[in-house]
Parts: sequence; structure tokens; C-alpha cells
Amino acid sequence: MGKEELKLLIFGISLVLLILGIAIVILFFYFQQKKTQFLLDRIKTKKKFEEELAKSRIEIRENTLENISWEIHDNVGQLLSIAKMQLNILQPSLTKSQQKELTETSELIGKSLQELRSLAKSLNPKHFKTLGLLKAIRLELSRYNRMKFIKANLVVIGKCVPLPSEKGIILFRIMQEFFNNTMKHSKSSELDVKLDYQPEKLLVEVRDHGIGFNHNNLDKGTGLGLNTMKNRAKLIGVAFNLESIKNEGTFIKLVCPLK
Repeated sequence: MGKEELKLLIFGISLVLLILGIAIVILFFYFQQKKTQFLLDRIKTKKKFEEELAKSRIEIRENTLENISWEIHDNVGQLLSIAKMQLNILQPSLTKSQQKELTETSELIGKSLQELRSLAKSLNPKHFKTLGLLKAIRLELSRYNRMKFIKANLVVIGKCVPLPSEKGIILFRIMQEFFNNTMKHSKSSELDVKLDYQPEKLLVEVRDHGIGFNHNNLDKGTGLGLNTMKNRAKLIGVAFNLESIKNEGTFIKLVCPLK
């Protein structure tokens, strides 16, 4: 074999090896891309499943709250109305002293009926749609003040921007969960709520001035409530932050995009 033929053979082998190497590299990157895409699709599917699961759970809770609302409004409310009516019928046959006591009882039933109907409205998601977030919060806080559960304060900054009803009600439910935890566990005498309507976002801050808590020592109910708030916020793209300092209180901050 001559030198020229040897050179050609070496060149041919080198070319084949180069093409083979390039093909291997291309195949490696192709399969790596496929693998990456598969993992991304898997993560996306898992995320979508978790979102749908969270959404379904929220829908179930809202349906449950709606049913409770109707039960309170229609059944319990009706029973109290009948009781009040029967007291009014009974009143003329009593002495003046008894009539006075009966009037006070009747007024107490009337106030209870009013509060029950107010509670029923706050639980009913359909009623929320006619109110909007700001009015719903005002009604909820006024109910706390009226019943002397806690001294509730509301500060509104900027011009109110209506939110889509689904986003608004989930935001409201997050705040309701915080309100409930405050009244059950915080031993706070005051509750401060601030709504700051900025050009591109709504900043919500809610604070109590109670005993605070340690995240590691939460009971099952409170821990579940905290997770519920986080999941609700995540579902509608709202940034959620909660801080608690012992003997100084608990604070949540929600940042809701308006655009």
C-alpha cells in the first residue's frame, strides 16, 4: 500500500470517526432535551393536578359554607322569627313587669336573628358577588364590633379597584381564617386591617396584638388553617407572608396583582 493510499485511508477513517462523534453528540443532546422536556411536562402535570385538587377543595368548602348559610338563614332564622312572634302574641296577657321582661327577651331574639342573618350572608359566596371585597370586609368587621368580639379597625388607602369575584372571595376567605384564629387563640383586644390600593397591586395587611405563637408548636387545627391560607393564596397568585412574635401579635401580608 502506497503512501497516498495510506493517507486516504487515514483521512477516511478520521472522517468516519468525526461524523460518528458528531452523530453521538447530536443524539446525546437530543435525548437529553427529550428527557428534560419529559421532566418539565411531568412537573407541569403535577403542578396542574395540585392546583386542580386545591381548587376542588376550595369549591367543596364554598359549597359547604353556602349550605350552612342557607340552613342558618332559612331554618334557624325562621325558628327565631316564630319564637319572637309567639312572644309578641303572649305579651298582652301578662302584667306590666312581665311585659317589660318579655320585651327585653324579644329584643334579644331580634338582635340574635339579625346577627345570624349577617353571619349567613358573610358565609354565602353568592352574596359576596353583590358586595365585593371592601364591603364584605366592612360588614364582617362591623359585626365583630357590634357583638363586641374584638375592636376591629379598617384603614383604606387609595381608590378601591374591584377584583374578579373568584379572586375576591378567596382573598376574603384568607382574611376570615385569620380573623377566626385571632379571636380563638390570640387573646388580642384589637384587630387592625389595612387595604392599600396601589396602581398595580392591592396590599392587604392584617394584624392582631395578641400572644403570638411558635410555628413549631401549632396545634392541628391552627396548622391546618395556616396551610389553607397559604394554598388559597397560591391558587390565585397572591404573595402570602405570615409572621408571629411572642407577646407582640401575629401579622399577615398579602400582595394581590391588579393587572
